[in-house]
Amino acid sequence: MQAPPLATKVEGPVGRNSEPLFDGMRGPHAFTFPPTLPALHADLGDSGIHLSELDRRLVQILQQDGRRSFAAIARDLDIPEKTARRRVHDLVEDGVIHITTVSYPSLLGFGMIAMVGITVDPTAQVKDVVSSFAELQAVDYAVITTGRYHALIEVLCRDRDELLRFVNEEIPRSAGVRSAEVLPYLDLYYQEPAWDAAQAKPKSAARSEPCPMDAVDHEIMRALHGNGRAPFALVGQQVGLSESQVRKRVARLVDGQAMRITAIVNPRRLSFDTVVWVAIKVKSERALSELADELTRIPSITYVAITAGRFDLMAEAVCRTTADVMQLLDQEVRNLDGIADTEVMFCLDLYYQPVHLPQPPTPGPEARD
Repeated sequence: MQAPPLATKVEGPVGRNSEPLFDGMRGPHAFTFPPTLPALHADLGDSGIHLSELDRRLVQILQQDGRRSFAAIARDLDIPEKTARRRVHDLVEDGVIHITTVSYPSLLGFGMIAMVGITVDPTAQVKDVVSSFAELQAVDYAVITTGRYHALIEVLCRDRDELLRFVNEEIPRSAGVRSAEVLPYLDLYYQEPAWDAAQAKPKSAARSEPCPMDAVDHEIMRALHGNGRAPFALVGQQVGLSESQVRKRVARLVDGQAMRITAIVNPRRLSFDTVVWVAIKVKSERALSELADELTRIPSITYVAITAGRFDLMAEAVCRTTADVMQLLDQEVRNLDGIADTEVMFCLDLYYQPVHLPQPPTPGPEARD
């Protein structure tokens, strides 16, 4: 799995500010959450929580680097360190953000991903059907949409056999489903969890292969899932390493683009109220990877998958208004060479549901260095 690097340089999770973090991971996704964290959905309800301008700036900093020190945050925002500490604590305690690890699904053991377009029987409630899918262990993302499908659900599977079981067993037993169309991912090309970062992405970005992860790396990532700011000394106690060894491994995973520690937040809390999926058919003479790469450079695009089936590409865009969607389609997407057809699906409600990550192999003593 590959991803473009982030141009902006920020201080890394081990206290260095010379290396750029990367922007190649998707946002509120199951493989960013441990099973103990609650599911998120776009309807903010009557939470009564409103982000101040200071809160928004804090979130932006923590999306770039979830482990940035309180002292550094205070300097960035010109506020007392105790204020930075208190506000971050409140944002976490109120459930506005989760500071956690993000990685590629393939590195976490998910070898097969698919988007499933669902149409619902006219006698059924769409929200009930989508909610039932969001509760399934293999589903990490479900959204009610306009257009061809009533809903899109994303399924993370270990392999093709697991995807077959989902299609053969889970979909038929879901009451209210009229039809289902499976679009397997050939390549999860791009993911960006920081909505603001997507708006200011570099014009060009070279993709690079992430560094490999061993079983100890998996243990460290799991230890940081629930609290991405957990002290490295505490993580070391959990995984049987010294604080310096954990720090070194985390630095390697971040610098090697295998892991990111970031604040996950519902996009609507940052005034990104309009989420759309753009389904694209590509002309036969155009390489899919080339067009996918061009899509990643569009500011509002946060997710690009190359798919098999009816569509060649599926792209998610997070916008502030419908006017932004119009600009995205009219001036950016449809002007790209090689696009044969597009279908736009507005997201009416979103569900992000945690799944259980596959267990990595047990590391031997020689793996702990």
